[in-house]
Amino acid sequence: MRKYFKNKMKDRLTYCHEWKNSVDFYLANKEITKKADQEYYKSKPLLKLILNIYFIPYNILKFISYLKMVHEYNKNQVEIKILTRELDEQ
Repeated sequence: MRKYFKNKMKDRLTYCHEWKNSVDFYLANKEITKKADQEYYKSKPLLKLILNIYFIPYNILKFISYLKMVHEYNKNQVEIKILTRELDEQ
């Protein structure tokens, strides 16, 4: 039973690392998109202002979703530390 539990903890740790890598990749791509948008709208500030005003509700929801993802990412970091510590103790 103890070996089964240890294997399940290893599987969960592997999943946590994979999820972290996926989120890191997503955030890196999101930064690239943000830079591309900034570059594009440098020459169109009025259009950017109009779109920002028009999409205020949507942008607020995206921001809240981003905050939730960052919270889950930080929580995952703690989970990785705990699982690593538990596996080292066994």
